Amino acid sequence: MLKSASGSGSAAPEFDETARDSYRRFHRERIRYNDLDPLGHVTSISFVSLFESARIMFVRESGRPVDGPDFGWMLVNVDINYHSQLHFPCDIDIGTSLLKIGKSSVTTIQGMFDHMRCCATQRSVLVHVDRSTDRAAAISDDARAALTRAAGQSLLTGIDT
Repeated sequence: MLKSASGSGSAAPEFDETARDSYRRFHRERIRYNDLDPLGHVTSISFVSLFESARIMFVRESGRPVDGPDFGWMLVNVDINYHSQLHFPCDIDIGTSLLKIGKSSVTTIQGMFDHMRCCATQRSVLVHVDRSTDRAAAISDDARAALTRAAGQSLLTGIDT
């Protein structure tokens, strides 16, 4: 479990990345037949793709200061923990929140749920990139605010300035 950042000095609530109620933003995906292996389980690469779709929608729904023609995001790290199998057919909900906003990167935390059952969790690091130079670029204050609003909660470990 993670403790969320708190400027008040009081004990912050704990964030359980395997608990559906910990997340405020969700993206729904449908498991497709081609997501399965020969045994009828959803493949590990399909988990990666499903998390990616939810993460992209989280960034896009955050608004214009976060994503646009001049800047974008590059995935540089992914860490997935598998908790239970998924089978066809089913609809899943993927919750996304922010763990940290750095100078030029964000760390997301996600949970994949079949109803209330957590099937997998993922942490990923995205670097904010200037498309003209293809290099890391500082995240603007407007983008930080938009991402924080999109998360619908305080950051879990804080903001680097």
